[in-house]
Amino acid sequence: MIKLRMKNKPHKDMSVPAMIIMDVVLYLICMGAFLQYYYFLPHHYNNTGRVVTTSDSTTQQFALSDEDESSEVSTSDTSKGNRGGRGDKPGDSRSEKTPNAVKNENTSQQQSDENSGDSMKNSIKTSEEIQTYEDDKVSLTVNKVSTGTGSDKVTYYVADVKVSNISYLRTGFASGEYGKNIRESVQDMAKDYNAILAMSGDYYGNSDSSVVIRNGVLYRDDIIGTDICVLFSDGTMKTYSPDEFDVDEVIAAGAWQAWNFGPSLLDDNGEVATSFNTTSYLNGENPRAAIGYLEPGHYVLVTVDGRDEGYSRGVTLSELSGIMSSLGCKVAYNLDGGKSAAMVYDGEYVNQPADGGRTISDIIYVGEE
Repeated sequence: MIKLRMKNKPHKDMSVPAMIIMDVVLYLICMGAFLQYYYFLPHHYNNTGRVVTTSDSTTQQFALSDEDESSEVSTSDTSKGNRGGRGDKPGDSRSEKTPNAVKNENTSQQQSDENSGDSMKNSIKTSEEIQTYEDDKVSLTVNKVSTGTGSDKVTYYVADVKVSNISYLRTGFASGEYGKNIRESVQDMAKDYNAILAMSGDYYGNSDSSVVIRNGVLYRDDIIGTDICVLFSDGTMKTYSPDEFDVDEVIAAGAWQAWNFGPSLLDDNGEVATSFNTTSYLNGENPRAAIGYLEPGHYVLVTVDGRDEGYSRGVTLSELSGIMSSLGCKVAYNLDGGKSAAMVYDGEYVNQPADGGRTISDIIYVGEE
């Protein structure tokens, strides 16, 4: 009998270096797919939000001219504010309530540099009026302000805004849609909403968790580790630390907007805060955006340019606090900064966003629905 022998090709095991390279490649592919999905692909949320403040609640009128303010604008006693109560709403009475669970513990109390804050507040500044607008609903002036020289120079833009009704201080979503990773430039959003003036918001769409109330609609109420700023339908504004915030309470008080980036910038007397609830990274020198409250119907929107030596280096949170205090704010709140910080008037950029700026999820704007 003739036996046939089949010769098998010798099996060659994959070398250890090749296996390592293959594992790394597979890991990078999986990680890239995850990052693409989580951070870049738009997520269109089905939740359209719940109306919590109706148009009937936004009928209070505020004065646009200084001559009429004493008779038409009602202010509250700011001494009633608590730590989060840097504003005109009464301190909350939640001693019998269970504290909210904080989902993000990455923030901590970062010590303020009060000397640099006060130095910025009291520094010699040059101011140039670059835009002005007035009708029977809105009055605003935009000033370009500079302080310091050379590598220490800081340039920022202040929009002093008065509205006759809180409904003219609005917010808008990129592409007009609530969701994650839906982005447009501040300029494009300003055009979408026909804004007189617009500024970058808190970039709520960069994550799945935060407190979001926009134009009287509650979209989500996730408590994270950062301070929350609430603008109420009566024109007052207040900041809350995470453990002080109660969504039912602010809704009952007429919440019109709520931003969740932070931190709160001023103490109860409108002075530079002694500490900030934030991370050490956010405490450094950066371009900035902030909103400040002077009295019902009167606000300032501020963008600080940065990362451009000789024009503007950016500021620390302590220095931003000094700027907001110098403007007479009773309450001030830090919004998303860095390349996000941008201001647009009549469709054109007012400031010079760092590295040309970036697309983001939301704006604060002055105008009508």
